[in-house]
Amino acid sequence: MKPAVILQALVLTCAISYATEETQATHFSLAQEVITLLSETELTLSSCIDAESVSAALPKLRQLGEQAQAIADKQRALPDSSLNEDLTIAPLVNDFQLLWGAIRAHIERLENGGLMSEELKNVLRVAPTTN
Repeated sequence: MKPAVILQALVLTCAISYATEETQATHFSLAQEVITLLSETELTLSSCIDAESVSAALPKLRQLGEQAQAIADKQRALPDSSLNEDLTIAPLVNDFQLLWGAIRAHIERLENGGLMSEELKNVLRVAPTTN
């Protein structure tokens, strides 16, 4: 496996989780939760077409941000992943990249359309751009 793929799989595991209290979180379960979270984020951003829809999406985006933080907290509590776990997660990397690319495209669209309010930047944790 290429080092870049392993690195991407590790990054993916750092972003993930939603496992219930009854189920012990694993690197794989957290990776699946990240994919779900990114999918919901992409869907929510796709609904942002004007100032009104951006405002309407903010509560959902805040909730998704809280879920992302919970996933990251769970991931930090896990021991380092094994090579076998990394190999199990690797097939999810393509989904991660596709969703992340779609989210970045939405952010660019919102910025170019003048719809990226300060509040939305804060919720999405978009870094200020330097011109």
